[in-house]
Amino acid sequence: MLIKLIKKITITLGLLLFFTLIIPLTPYNAQTVKAVSIEKEKSNDYRLNIRSITLVTDKSFTLRVYNLSENAKVSFKSNDSEIASVNDDGRITAKKVGTTAVVATIKDGDNSTSLKCDVTVGPPAFSVRITKSRIILGVNQSDILKVILKPSNTVELAKFSSYNSDIASISVGGRVTAQSKGLTYLFAEIDAKYINGNNKFDVCTLIVTDPDDASALERYLSSNSEMEMLPGFSKALEEFFNGTSEKKAIASSTESGKLVDALDQFLAERYNLDKENNQEPSNEAGNEKREAVSEDKHKI
Repeated sequence: MLIKLIKKITITLGLLLFFTLIIPLTPYNAQTVKAVSIEKEKSNDYRLNIRSITLVTDKSFTLRVYNLSENAKVSFKSNDSEIASVNDDGRITAKKVGTTAVVATIKDGDNSTSLKCDVTVGPPAFSVRITKSRIILGVNQSDILKVILKPSNTVELAKFSSYNSDIASISVGGRVTAQSKGLTYLFAEIDAKYINGNNKFDVCTLIVTDPDDASALERYLSSNSEMEMLPGFSKALEEFFNGTSEKKAIASSTESGKLVDALDQFLAERYNLDKENNQEPSNEAGNEKREAVSEDKHKI
């Protein structure tokens, strides 16, 4: 009996020891530990701030490597330094039109990792033209300002701005958003210079009004396009929609639906259009808008 009892106790202790040592090493726990390790490894992967970039000739951009350890060292090399060169700090400089790649090599002890950034170099623009000379929007409405750049294969992007962002704002991509009633100017600018040293640009007039008046105003101005040749026409529109330092804008106090009638009366009085036509269109009137805002443009 004593021998059987000793055997049972021995077997019981053996089973307890087996389960204590084996269960923590089951596949489930091993997979959990492995998953945590992989996730940690992923979060520490080296990466570049960009994987590809398009640059205009003579422009630069600095390439950076993230998740570097304290002992890691980085070197940069261009596959074709005649198209785009790179210095020890990762600053890429576009040289001539073409495509190449810049490789960042990270060395940490005996480990070495390479990361590639594709680089495309294109020509700059030498002219810019906005496809519309005038846009009319209702408050809170939006539109896209489209431009034509030359040469057609330029990789340069026009830089957009609004003369009065309280009336209308414009995004980097050219989306115009009407904020409040009034008249302002939208600009598209490139890096090429005029003889006087200012950047080349084009300008578009933007009128913001009540949404109910926008379509009627567009039809009125389009059907009377010859008035744009009258001297001082742009200034007349500014006075009607924005007023002057001496008086408020006529448009701001005009009831919805009557804006066109009020503008027609204002222009008739300004140019004596109810009398026999004694105003000769000015050949220089087409440049009036540019001359009126070009000086202020470069103060924005």
